[in-house]
This record gives sequence, structure tokens and C-alpha cells, in this order.
Amino acid sequence: MSIDRSIPELEAWYAQYDDVSYRRESPDAYHHELVRTAEALRDDGAIDWDDWLQLKAMADQAHINALADAVRAHVEDPDA
Repeated sequence: MSIDRSIPELEAWYAQYDDVSYRRESPDAYHHELVRTAEALRDDGAIDWDDWLQLKAMADQAHINALADAVRAHVEDPDA
């Protein structure tokens, strides 16, 4: 489930979404910014409600995965 990446208004959102280092280093801030950017796109009329729901679902899942990765990394190396 994703929205067409070729839509110019979504370039910034997908750039944030694809930022693996940001996601890994700060999962909560990463998620917050994705949702905030999607809300701005919706409020500006660049995307509709259904698109916003898709972007939010993608952001939510990426956040869950980032948190799981952080826990796994900590378990594997608690001193890192």
C-alpha cells in the first residue's frame, strides 16, 4: 500500500519516509514528522483524506518496525 511517488507534492514526504538513519536514530521524531507532513499535505489540498490515511498507516508501520529494530539491537548489544 503506497501512494504514487511521482506526485511532486509527495517528494518531501517520501524523502522523510526513506530516511533510514533518521528512523533508526529517533523513531518517535521520525513518526511525528511523517504524520505532520502528511497532515500539511492534506490541509493544503495536495492529498485527500484516503491518501492521508494511507500515509499515516505507512508512517505508523514504519514506526512500529523502527521500535522493534531498536529493541532487537539493544537486546543483541546492551552496551551499544
